[in-house]
This record gives sequence, C-alpha cells and structure tokens, in this order.
Amino acid sequence: MKILVLAVPIGAGHMKAAKAIMQAVSKISPDTVLRFENCFDWVYPLYGKAYAMIYDYAQKNALGLIKFFYGGVGVRSGSSQFMYKYHRVLAHRFSSLLKEYRPDYILCTHFSPGYFAALFKKDFGYRMGIVITDYYVHPHWVNKEMDNYFIPHECLTDQITGYSARKEQVFPFGIPIGLELEAGVDKVAARKRFGLSSKRVSATIMGSRVFGGEWYEVTRELVDFDYDLLVLCGENEEAADKIGKLKGRANVTVLGMVERIHELIGTTDVLITKAGGITSTEAAQAAPALLFANSIVGLEDKNEEFFVKQGAARVVDKNNAKQVMGELLADRKIMAQMRKNLQCIGKRKTALNIAKTILNSSQKK
Repeated sequence: MKILVLAVPIGAGHMKAAKAIMQAVSKISPDTVLRFENCFDWVYPLYGKAYAMIYDYAQKNALGLIKFFYGGVGVRSGSSQFMYKYHRVLAHRFSSLLKEYRPDYILCTHFSPGYFAALFKKDFGYRMGIVITDYYVHPHWVNKEMDNYFIPHECLTDQITGYSARKEQVFPFGIPIGLELEAGVDKVAARKRFGLSSKRVSATIMGSRVFGGEWYEVTRELVDFDYDLLVLCGENEEAADKIGKLKGRANVTVLGMVERIHELIGTTDVLITKAGGITSTEAAQAAPALLFANSIVGLEDKNEEFFVKQGAARVVDKNNAKQVMGELLADRKIMAQMRKNLQCIGKRKTALNIAKTILNSSQKK
C-alpha cells in the first residue's frame, strides 16, 4: 500500500499531526510505503506564500479576516462548486505528483490539500481521509470525495454530519500527537532542562510563532506572582526584548523557538497559550492547569468554547489575567479540578487508531 500524506505549514499543528500518523503507520506496518509532501509545493507557486502571509498578518493585526474566512465565506460545505473551480485554477503541478507516486490513499491534515486531492480522486482511484485539527468543524473540512473523517471528539459528530458527512465515515479518535508524548515525559528531567524548580509552581506562556496580538500585555499582568515563569516568544524578537525588561516577583525566563516543546507542556503546572487544536490536545495528555489567551477569533475561540464548557480551561486577557492566576494560586483545588477535567478530554492511541483505519481501508478499495 502506498500512502501520500499532505499538509501545509500554516501553524505547526498540521505538520505535527502528519508526522504522528506517519510514525504510527511505520510502527504498525513497516512495509507500507509512505510519502509526505507540503501541498503548497505542488500548487500555484504564489498561493502558499500568499496564504501564509495573510494568515500571519491576520494573527497580528486583523483577526476579523480569519473569522470571515473560517466562517465559510458563504460556503455551506467543502462540496461547493465554487471551491472546486477555485482550487482547480490553483492546482498547477498537483496532478504530476499523483502520476509519479500513484497513491492508494491520501491523508490530509489540513482542508486545503483536501480540496486539491478531491479534484483528481476519480482519475486516480485512491481513497481519502482528513484529520480535523480543531475542536470545531467549519465547512471547508467536508467534501463529497472524502472517505474518512477523523475528528477530535464524539461531541463534534453532529457538526460534521450537518455538512453532509455520513456518520459511518466519522471516527472520533482525537487529534494525533507524537507517540513520545502519549508515552509521557520524565518530569524531573524536563524541569531540569528548562531550569524550573521542583519546589515552586511553574507557569509557561506559549504564544504562536509570531507572538502577536496582546501577548505582551497578558505577560505584563502575570510577572508579579512568586513562581517560575517561562515566556516563549517564538520568532518575535521585539516582544522578547520588551518582556525581558519587565519587573516582578516571578523568576522570568524568556525563550524563542523551543525544541521538544512537548516536554515543557508535560511538566509545567500552568500553561497559558492560544487555543490551537494540537497544543490543546498535547495539554490534555499532560493536564496542566490550562488558560487560553489571544486565540484566533472564528477558529481557536471555538476550541476555547469546547474546553471551557468541559470545565477544563479558562480564558484570560489583559484585563482579567492577574485575577484568574491569583485565584488558581490561592485555591489549588480549583487548579486540581481543571487538570482532572482536562485529562478526561484526552484520547489515547489516536495516531495508532487512525493508522489502523487507513491500512484497513485498502481492503475496501
């Protein structure tokens, strides 16, 4: 069996999900042929660059643009003829990839590759699956050529079937994360690596790669507590410089891009982050007290709603961050209950279950 895994570098989550599933397939079936491609490398050259630029700009300066797009832009499902025609114009060399590789199954971890793969399914006869990487289903995830939908939680089944997906196509396995995170982390070693004291509460502020929006203001409100505070500023050196000058009772460490981020998520007591699907799922495995901030309106705020409804997280901004953190530190029972509720959301063996479903699908072709 030959599997083609397609993702796009819009945020790290889609790439992480693709990697996790490939890791699982290789573990179950070493003889299966796998190939990963950044879908943007095979479509109209300027499309990927424009997409990334607009996405990053919107995160920093115009979140309303993202809300408009992910709201569907008038599209009721991914089977819209307008969306098919739009992606056919952009397809460029995509069919050349299919002719060269001849996949039996295409797995997409972003809806954009799903559109392109749908265009050529009848011509090449492969099966298709898509991994929904948020705790909310917007219409772009669904199209009539899709065979399998892998969703984060059974609570989302009604959402996706509302866009014409059939219930038998839907698998509520969770969002795939690396097998190493599911196995847990050595918390003592991780704390030592990140310079965290074993005797003090640790809190980690982890924004996006661009660290835009009001992250600085939220951080400013949280430096005046007696704990170890790590602030990950991604590629935003200007923000890192400003945060490094803040004064407070916290033992503040400012970092840029961090490798093996799952180790930090697995050991910190409080995690303040955007409500990205992958990050939220990684947090559900490790179960810190989870606070969401500066999430993308129209997409990540839907993830917020899901976790808050489950009693597994709270939302903070520059106006309430100090109050919320103060409440958590003053009453550890609140923190403990949040952590317990978060852990209940986490699914186990997600990547392995998705891999098994893909491999079994070859018998149905």
